[in-house]
Amino acid sequence: MTSLGNNTDGLEVGMVVAWTLSVNPSDNYLECNGQAVDSTKYPKLYALMHNTPDYRGVFLRGLGSVTSNHYGTVTHTSAKLGELQGDAIRNIYGNVTSSVEEEDGFANGVFQLIKQHFNGADYRYGSWGFSFDASRVVPVAVENRPINKAVRYFIKAK
Repeated sequence: MTSLGNNTDGLEVGMVVAWTLSVNPSDNYLECNGQAVDSTKYPKLYALMHNTPDYRGVFLRGLGSVTSNHYGTVTHTSAKLGELQGDAIRNIYGNVTSSVEEEDGFANGVFQLIKQHFNGADYRYGSWGFSFDASRVVPVAVENRPINKAVRYFIKAK
């Protein structure tokens, strides 16, 4: 295999590296922020792509495979190479049971039982309310994310 560009650092033009510093590496690299590739300055990278990939704010994931189990269930472990895969979470569930005539009830998982009111001489008749709160069973935030540390991605340009 021949090198596509200056191979003094062992990397081929088009390879992506994670960069942990706030200062940029040498001008042999371009940040993966969707910027246009200058065809005169980086002709070999330009032959591969006209813009750098935009990896800001996304997690890079190794290419997975399609598998199926003995029930015929198919699992896709990643999107196709270079394709952006949307976010998702695992299923969150819980159970609720209650009695309309008795002052008892049960809820678990994401559900919480809330006694609304019971009336009558013996307080046997009333109603229950239920709340759904994912934070009862999983960490929550304003986004879905795995545990992480931020890096900057650069692509070998020359």
